[in-house]
Amino acid sequence: MNKIPPDSILNPRAISSLAATVAVLLQAHFSPAIALSIHGPGVKPGEFRITTFAAGLNYPLGMARLSDGSLLVATSDGTSYWNSNGKLLRLVDADQDGFADGPGTVLYSGLTGGLTSLRIGGNLVFVTGQGSGRPITILRLGVAPASPLTLVGQIHINYPAGGWLHPHSGLAVRPTPGRSQSHDLFFQLGSQANFAATTSTASISSPTIPGASGTLLGDSIYKLTLIDSGNSVSATNLTRVASGLRNPAGFAFHPVTGDLYFEDNGIDGLVDANEPLSADELNVIPAADIGSAPVRFFGFPANYTAYRTGTVVGGQGVQPLVAFQPQPDRFTGEESEGPNDIAFAPPAFPDGLNNGIFVGFHGKFNLGGTDNEENALVFVDLATTNYFHFTSPRQPDVGHLDGLLTTADSLFIADLTTGGNLDNGSGLGMIYQIKSLVLPSVRVKPVGKNIELSWSYGTLQEAGSVSGQWNNVTNVSSPYSVEAGSQQKFFRTRN
Repeated sequence: MNKIPPDSILNPRAISSLAATVAVLLQAHFSPAIALSIHGPGVKPGEFRITTFAAGLNYPLGMARLSDGSLLVATSDGTSYWNSNGKLLRLVDADQDGFADGPGTVLYSGLTGGLTSLRIGGNLVFVTGQGSGRPITILRLGVAPASPLTLVGQIHINYPAGGWLHPHSGLAVRPTPGRSQSHDLFFQLGSQANFAATTSTASISSPTIPGASGTLLGDSIYKLTLIDSGNSVSATNLTRVASGLRNPAGFAFHPVTGDLYFEDNGIDGLVDANEPLSADELNVIPAADIGSAPVRFFGFPANYTAYRTGTVVGGQGVQPLVAFQPQPDRFTGEESEGPNDIAFAPPAFPDGLNNGIFVGFHGKFNLGGTDNEENALVFVDLATTNYFHFTSPRQPDVGHLDGLLTTADSLFIADLTTGGNLDNGSGLGMIYQIKSLVLPSVRVKPVGKNIELSWSYGTLQEAGSVSGQWNNVTNVSSPYSVEAGSQQKFFRTRN
């Protein structure tokens, strides 16, 4: 199969008369029919290749990319998601056709199942499940991507008696600013109740990670710095990053600014639990304010945006970047409820879809397919904060699009179990790959007698005609100035 992606091409000779000729070459790709379909303003399905990257998985949730481009996936082997054994599975797609080459190899096992998040920082792998008895496990990468992982240690989150409605489940990792061989681990401790400020406390402890100790307040995001000596890991500087949050389970750092984006789960309805009191949110903390005093307060429980009406109640605390409402009409439109994971759009997605965040919504807890009217995948444009459903809820054979991972040109989506039921959904997990077939366009601006070319992603190539021969333009970066003369020349970008 020819996998050469289409390109954006422009001719400076035409540009010299202030008119650009842009051609897009589309190459057809074929794959078996799959359940997932995409749509939305400006979305052209033909500009993407959608494949079932892997099927028949046991509750996949948590994905990270290894150094060779293969995927490390957290799975939970057992009939029930909650009563299972956790494993980390490596999936390889050597020929880049969008389909994993086989069932994968297990790089680590022996974890308590019900895994919810997986992140890589440096040579360390961080994985956790949701709630009591599911510690944050730290593993070390082997000498090669296919090498088994080794255990470094575990950080236990200790809960008081009486239960905790929104325990820890999400992770994020970044290099510690200004410190080598060190990473900051972020995790949440949500609210103990649906609609009340949490007054109880939890704690962290570890017999194998020195310094991993301290008291945790609810309704919060925490940061813990981990220092890797190569042979062992120690912890320091447990810091409360944010408060007034009900369940901020999905995190992502902006790849350029380092700002921390995260979702928060709205308050369940007080009369009908399926009709929320408050809207789910997308929030942000600027990089310079992460971990600074005073702790940023986001309003829960008394301050929120009412579901459907959009009324701002209370008004105290940091207001959300987005409060999610049904689309396109708040009262009759498609719903998206229960955000679980977020991921920045691939930079090589087409223009209009490469400057934003994807948010995966779990929807109805144990339902899937046409019975789950809340499990949309939403795209948020960060330039405008407008958002739309990239995939609709109620798609047949789609359960919970809870796990997201982006690479340079692809969005990977983990469906926890296509049937929706976490008690008997073993073997029904899916991972989809949505790959861009069209690189973002090359933009053009006359500058004096020259033409300035700029592009957001890819390698600039040039040719004397549209049909080629295409050659890389070496040692250049965006923006790039081209003399506008009589010689015909075409430019494009390529992966």
